[in-house]
Amino acid sequence: MRNVFILSAILLIFSGCNSSEEINTTLSYDATKGVHEVEMIGDNERKVIVFNEISEIGKGTITLPEGNVWPKSITVKLPFPRLEGFKAYTNLDKEHLFEHFHAAGVGNHQYIATYKGAEKKRIVKDEPFVEIELPQEMWEDNPKIIYIEWVNLYRI
Repeated sequence: MRNVFILSAILLIFSGCNSSEEINTTLSYDATKGVHEVEMIGDNERKVIVFNEISEIGKGTITLPEGNVWPKSITVKLPFPRLEGFKAYTNLDKEHLFEHFHAAGVGNHQYIATYKGAEKKRIVKDEPFVEIELPQEMWEDNPKIIYIEWVNLYRI
């Protein structure tokens, strides 16, 4: 009888650990200004929001559906070689912006990214696209919406 109890307990423990519940990091994207053709690729670790068609000046929202969790990393990929400006903020914290912009002028290939007072500078190579990784701190408080805005670089 004791062996049956031990075997049942072990099976119960392993059946609980063997749960195939997946973490759902599905996000949705909606354009609020401009026409955008967007696809999302990636997994629970890293989501990339790839803009295949995009307006020069645009706005959109990245929404977390009810019951889902944010991925560990979110990257926005815009089909521009450089940007004049990019902003992101959440529905819970509209005061702290994540900003990303290039210095004016042909020779200046630096961008400055800031979030909650922290400043980062990096040299950027001109590419046919810009990839911006959003700071993970943005979704620490589990917001439901991340707002993004951008302006393509007209003056080079």
